[in-house]
Amino acid sequence: MIKIDKSTVAIPAILASNGKGEKAAEKLNAIFDAGDASFFFDKTIYGHKSVKEILRTIQHNKCCFCEAKIDHISHGDVEHFRPKAGYQQDDNQPLIKPGYYWLAYDFANLFFCCQICNQVYKKNYFPLADESKRANSHRDDCTLEESLILHPAIDRIDDHLVFEAEIIKPKNGSQKGAETIKRTGLNREFLLKERFEHLRKLRFLEDVIENNGEYANEIRDAFKEWGKPISLFSAMVRANFPDLV
Repeated sequence: MIKIDKSTVAIPAILASNGKGEKAAEKLNAIFDAGDASFFFDKTIYGHKSVKEILRTIQHNKCCFCEAKIDHISHGDVEHFRPKAGYQQDDNQPLIKPGYYWLAYDFANLFFCCQICNQVYKKNYFPLADESKRANSHRDDCTLEESLILHPAIDRIDDHLVFEAEIIKPKNGSQKGAETIKRTGLNREFLLKERFEHLRKLRFLEDVIENNGEYANEIRDAFKEWGKPISLFSAMVRANFPDLV
């Protein structure tokens, strides 16, 4: 998981001021104020091609949680960090409604996510450190919340997650790190295998450099590229090869 910077892009027109997203959000707020909870969320707005493409671009075509590449064989999801329809604090709690309906079309709440992280693991989980601070409507301030799932664009990821080889662990016992690993499946079996195979190849190339083998300089340059956010599993690469990236 790496931090995602949204500050360099404009909000997609469909979500921006006077766009369909803003108008749809205003309708949802009015429905809540009228005492109704029968919300309809228009996927053609928050999941619009323009929204998805901007998210894919700023995330380097990688999932916002597991950092795996999402290619043509997996279309990926537009993920609501704060779930729009309802939420769960833990496994023993039923789905509580309404969710964060007012953020359904808020670009700051949207990320590009692989379907496994989104549909199999995170789903509607949104645990807080202090449940009493949860925002329950558009009239509440959700910035007072402390999410136990790391926010891809706000939290300092490296303060909470650390790599030991291909395995992600909570840094210094971070509760947010542990909950993020659990709720997004960052150590699921297939993902561990993928990271291990990637790491094994890089360790072989590291050995070539240490023994001043042929192409050592070219490999050093490649490591610098592999440590950049655009590259596959870049957080793991930086953690395991800090002197080369």
